[in-house]
Amino acid sequence: MKPKKDLIKAAEADGSIDRLNSLLSAAHILNCEANMLVEEAADLMSAKGLLLGNVKRLHNNFVKSADLYFLEFSSLVETEKSKMDMFRDMDDFDAKFREWAKLPSDWKPKEVKQ
Repeated sequence: MKPKKDLIKAAEADGSIDRLNSLLSAAHILNCEANMLVEEAADLMSAKGLLLGNVKRLHNNFVKSADLYFLEFSSLVETEKSKMDMFRDMDDFDAKFREWAKLPSDWKPKEVKQ
């Protein structure tokens, strides 16, 4: 088997490292968006007393896993510029995704007369 340095050089030379970086960056932005949506749903369920039983347990498991994922991924983003670029990309994607999904970020419950 080739030494790791040789494998990395070959992957850089044929563009595989750039492709890998793009794939992982896109996946990370999607994971961030999904995490924000899950948290927004959990906040709403909690506010309405609906975060119960198995759903609550599964949500807590999801949050723990997401925290581990985001902690590990953050170690890969090394420069302040890269961090700011990533946050800008996440904000841009969130705005476009919410428009496409018809999920305005400023949603409020309707006032219901009792």
